[in-house]
Amino acid sequence: MVRICVIGGGSAGEEAAFEADLRGAEVTIVEREADRQPPWKSWPELISQSLASGGLNGRRKSFMSVLTSEARSAGPSLVTLSKGDKLRFDSIVVATGSRFKPVPFPGARKPGVFILDGAEKYEELGRACPSIDEAVVVGEGYRGLEVADRLCNFGVGVLLLISCWQHDAPAQVVVDVIEDAARERGIEVKRGGVSRAVGNGRVEAVMSDGSVIPCDTLIVAPPRVPNPIPSLLRLGQTGAIEVDGTMRTSESSMFAAGGCAELRGSILGSGALAAEPSLSGRIAGSNSTGSTHSIGGARIDQLRVFGLGWSRIRRRTGSPMSFESRVETVSRRWGPTSACVIMHERFSERVVGVESIQPSASSPAGLPPIAAGVTLEALAYGLGSSDISQISETARLGLREWPRS
Repeated sequence: MVRICVIGGGSAGEEAAFEADLRGAEVTIVEREADRQPPWKSWPELISQSLASGGLNGRRKSFMSVLTSEARSAGPSLVTLSKGDKLRFDSIVVATGSRFKPVPFPGARKPGVFILDGAEKYEELGRACPSIDEAVVVGEGYRGLEVADRLCNFGVGVLLLISCWQHDAPAQVVVDVIEDAARERGIEVKRGGVSRAVGNGRVEAVMSDGSVIPCDTLIVAPPRVPNPIPSLLRLGQTGAIEVDGTMRTSESSMFAAGGCAELRGSILGSGALAAEPSLSGRIAGSNSTGSTHSIGGARIDQLRVFGLGWSRIRRRTGSPMSFESRVETVSRRWGPTSACVIMHERFSERVVGVESIQPSASSPAGLPPIAAGVTLEALAYGLGSSDISQISETARLGLREWPRS
């Protein structure tokens, strides 16, 4: 029987363990936390409702070994635990996830300051919402938008300061639509960060880019950074473990998935897999037993805030782009609450990315199958559909802007 070790019991590790178990492997999970928290992507829901933790405690097989310990290091077929024990396996899946990047600033410990670096902090914020009048939300863009949207439901006045975007910012025309929708709800969105929280006792104002902003609450949504285990595995541009499309690392018997991993050679964005923990974990767990599955040819991102649904699909590729195939962008705002963006290669017209935002939530199934190498012309004529959508109209604009030579 194949012996597999999965390091980490989060979303990616959980999927990897159960996929390997499904294929008859003997699975050992090394997880330092006895009780894992809900998936961090669902934490904003805790502001307005409770969320059951679920996870390994509810799904664990009776014969699946779970070691409540921390893995100190990992090498080919060998895992060293914090107490010095050395365990050997046929394959290892590293799923140690990501950690929050520290955001130190003077006044961070004042009452009324919430650093959202755990599920319990979101729950604490939810309990405090009825007593908040004016809040400043600062930090990572996607998470900041979700938090601001939920605070708005409590009647809280919000100023959102976006200091960074975790996984590539939406196109500017999409950001414009989101900012206008936020403004309609009384939420102001700006770029910037916080240098200090001030007040006599609890926070009464924050300092940002030389300005003083009065508030009674400061909420910080810190970005996350990869948390790879010490090893000799090759790391990528974000500090995550490099993997190919099969989740295999630079060592043939080792795989990685989730927030600690990134795809090798991605041309659009960082290639980080933090946004796809379950999918990458499933592939890593399956392939650790000898399968040869590969991650899909496209990645879909989604966000729902302020009554809008944003979807983005981008083609994955591990090959570098030449000058002849450089990416051009065509974008159009079609109304106060809708816009579309298409990215395509300059001469081949092959589409590498599409973004769409509309008043109602966009369905991933409605985005074009760009993994198949669809062209700008194919999108312009609806891929066989009789519907004249914003995507096809935007593609027609692209054909006019970038005519064939």
